[in-house]
Amino acid sequence: MNDFKVFCADTFSVALLDEMPDMIRVFGPDGMVLFANRAMQARFGPQEGNCDKMPGVGRKCPECIVRRCIASKRRYSTIMRGRSRVYTVSACPVPYEGSVYALEVFTDITKEQNLKDKLMISNSRMMKDLEVARSLQLSILRHMLPEIPGYHFAAEFLPCEALGGDMYDCFLTRDGRVFMYVADVSGHGVMPAMLTVYLRQELFAQCKAPGISPVQVLHNLQNSFEELNTEESIYITVFLLALNPASGEFVCANAGHSVPPLIAGRNGIREVLLPGTPICRWVDSADHDQATGVLEKGEKLLLYTDGLDGIHTERASSDDLSAILMSDLHGRQLLDEIKKKFTQTRADDVTMVLCEREG
Repeated sequence: MNDFKVFCADTFSVALLDEMPDMIRVFGPDGMVLFANRAMQARFGPQEGNCDKMPGVGRKCPECIVRRCIASKRRYSTIMRGRSRVYTVSACPVPYEGSVYALEVFTDITKEQNLKDKLMISNSRMMKDLEVARSLQLSILRHMLPEIPGYHFAAEFLPCEALGGDMYDCFLTRDGRVFMYVADVSGHGVMPAMLTVYLRQELFAQCKAPGISPVQVLHNLQNSFEELNTEESIYITVFLLALNPASGEFVCANAGHSVPPLIAGRNGIREVLLPGTPICRWVDSADHDQATGVLEKGEKLLLYTDGLDGIHTERASSDDLSAILMSDLHGRQLLDEIKKKFTQTRADDVTMVLCEREG
């Protein structure tokens, strides 16, 4: 041990250790302090005795990593708190002349720890905000769908883990038409979720006007959206359809929705193809085309968002979806089968509205 004391007393070694910003102590094989650098002494005063107490603190350490280090010849690390400060402490074995010494390094991480604590608090608040936003988003979804003789309606909203911006609605208006739509606000998080609340209220208010067309609803929505002064990166896609239950005739308009609704019947599957520009701030005004059609007796109409697995990239996915629609499944069972087949990755929200006309 005397040789090691001589090593510690070497001018260059002492100068080197003293210039290090971390606080350093060297312990002998018996756990006694042999050396403490300038940073250690400036923070905690002269160091002497054994290693069973944290510097500057009267209490003993719950577990002495220095003694463990010397006994096992392995490195150990821990975090210690004292005098309102937080330190990482590591002890490394130093074999020398047949004995094992220990080099202990204290690093003050109080600022980093305080920042981490603040981030954890902020993250906790953010998660609570996300839960509130999710609860609000789910609470405005319509669960009581229209009950009209000769028709059956079903809907599904399956959110992904990240809070998203999908929305649907299906309701009977005063003039006897059924308005239904699926919509998707770009992005994930609180902003898209809150915009779905705006979207639901705005579309419901617009569609209540007697005789209003889907195109006019989207035009009014565009004007209202521009007044929100959102970021230009935010946009909304909507496919909106107004159905006359007496005749099965429908009128629809599309604001940038990327997956066309499907109609399944005796003659197979047909898509309701209609181009359109999203509700956004990229253009001063956007013209939306309007299309008409008839939902015949015995046919199924499916409106859905693009969260279904592979629906954009794999032809097989489109074929599988068509096959499910053409099957003998109806209502909730049909939507459940689509969920089982197309929602394995949960990478995006999935929203569907199903309208079936009895044969």
